[in-house]
Amino acid sequence: MTSANSAVAHHPYDILNLDAPGKLVFMPCPGTKGVSLADTFAQLAELGVNAVVSANPDDELQKLNATAIPELCEQHAMRWFHLPAPDDAAPKPAFHQAWLANRVAILSVVARGGTVAIHCKGGSGRTGMIAALIMLELSEMHVTERIQALRPNALRLPVQIACIQEHFPGYPEKY
Repeated sequence: MTSANSAVAHHPYDILNLDAPGKLVFMPCPGTKGVSLADTFAQLAELGVNAVVSANPDDELQKLNATAIPELCEQHAMRWFHLPAPDDAAPKPAFHQAWLANRVAILSVVARGGTVAIHCKGGSGRTGMIAALIMLELSEMHVTERIQALRPNALRLPVQIACIQEHFPGYPEKY
């Protein structure tokens, strides 16, 4: 686990090293927290991020002035995956469809030792839910504990636990 700590303005993030060869980066929406979108992506490039997963629906990305994320991913040779889920509510069918359509590609980034940055608005709820899905697909152990060590508020909402259970019945008890 690593955190951004420095006198220079950095977008906050935490890194989770997986048992698989890759890493997950947990973060609030790029371009927030007093750091520009361009500077956030420069920082992600320095971290070696290969892919970005956005959990924000389009209207939320617009409110956060983050609609340029797909273009910035392309400029920095990062893959972009959009898994839109409403904040503090049950993910809609669009989320599940996007997860099923993109999970193999996301998992392949990690399996090759890559780094996947995941964000929502604040970097905990939906970010933790997506991180759990990735980790469970990779058969990682102690998923909840490892995520909550970085993001204590992650994996607390019953609707997000239910989303994970749709894909992994028996979560969290069996994992």
